[in-house]
Amino acid sequence: MGDDVLSPGIKALFESDDPVGSEARLWTELRSGGTPLIETCPDDPRTRLVTFLWKADRPVERVTVNETVSGLPPHRRSLLPVPGTATWFLTWRIRADVRTTYSFEVADASGTERVPDPYARVREPHDFAAQMARGVPPLESVLVCPDAEPLSWTDLRPDVPRGTVTEGVYDDGRKVWTYIPAGHDEPGAPLGVLVVLDGYAGHSASTVLDNLHAEGLIPPTAALFVQNGDRGKELSCNPEWSRHLAEDLLPWARRRHPLTEDPAATVITGRSLGGLCAAYTGLKHPDVFGGVLMLSGSAWWDPDTLRAYLCLADPASNPADTVVGARSRTPALIDEFRRADRVPIRIYQEVGAFETGPPPATPGQIHASRHLRDVLALKGYDHRYREFAGGHDETWWRSRLGDGLIWLRGDGADA
Repeated sequence: MGDDVLSPGIKALFESDDPVGSEARLWTELRSGGTPLIETCPDDPRTRLVTFLWKADRPVERVTVNETVSGLPPHRRSLLPVPGTATWFLTWRIRADVRTTYSFEVADASGTERVPDPYARVREPHDFAAQMARGVPPLESVLVCPDAEPLSWTDLRPDVPRGTVTEGVYDDGRKVWTYIPAGHDEPGAPLGVLVVLDGYAGHSASTVLDNLHAEGLIPPTAALFVQNGDRGKELSCNPEWSRHLAEDLLPWARRRHPLTEDPAATVITGRSLGGLCAAYTGLKHPDVFGGVLMLSGSAWWDPDTLRAYLCLADPASNPADTVVGARSRTPALIDEFRRADRVPIRIYQEVGAFETGPPPATPGQIHASRHLRDVLALKGYDHRYREFAGGHDETWWRSRLGDGLIWLRGDGADA
């Protein structure tokens, strides 16, 4: 990210003798080509001028862009109106390989509404949005810069056989959806297992698995999509929940489906707090889970950090010397791996290069992830670490799940 600059296209709109006519021509082009507006940066081929645009259909007080890469406060993400038009804009210098989900917050006299970009060039269904939505989830807007890595494992391919997903109700009342790959509906050889935290019926991992199976990149693998409960309690290095996954949930699923008991063919995965839980569970139960797939796993998490943050938010209980960002102990997961003897698990870890948050993370996500990487290397783990050109963002996680599975369940070669 760089300092705000003025896009050549927007500069022409400012300088036009006929702003209304120029605006109409601009939006005709944008509706055809899609938004944001992406322009070359003559003084730096590694960056692009990216202009987020909003065309107001009513009087608005403020338009702000939300994205996953800048880490900027709201006032630095606010669009500006072009005088004499209904167009609002914000231009940034952005690395040419960035991919990020984004949306707008539009404030008017009736309140503030979060909306996707109606003219976005790329729009995707995201798993977390689907879990929170009632009915059909909204498509998320995605900025894809010209040099961004292609992501294809979540593409629906018409020639690929689709696996089946069935719903079950586990003993504690939560739902668990089971994916069985195409051609394996009848009893046969035990299938590999992928346990997916924060699961739901339409999770994108089903499509990823379909595509990997069709290309023969992994052995036949089933998936258990586990409905989340209290994420903050269950997924934050909770020994009882991890024991529950290993000793109760998997045996329950094996009584219903032909699933392997081989740890080397059993992978647990999650995103954000789910990635934290996956790594912790693998460490504590290597006799069950031989593979861990962390996608932006919250390696920063520690209860001390959260307590300090809550104290700061509550003036009545905030001692004068409590400052978020002050020195704190080693984050919980990193400390667990540091203290424990190496266990026989393989770990695939990905994180966004722009993940400097989230509040109250101390250290930031990227720094804690690198710390965990170094501890794993020193301990001698079979471990793969990658950084992608994005933030804490599902547009990356959906497809990078496939890369991780190829490394963990394929021949071990680079994905």
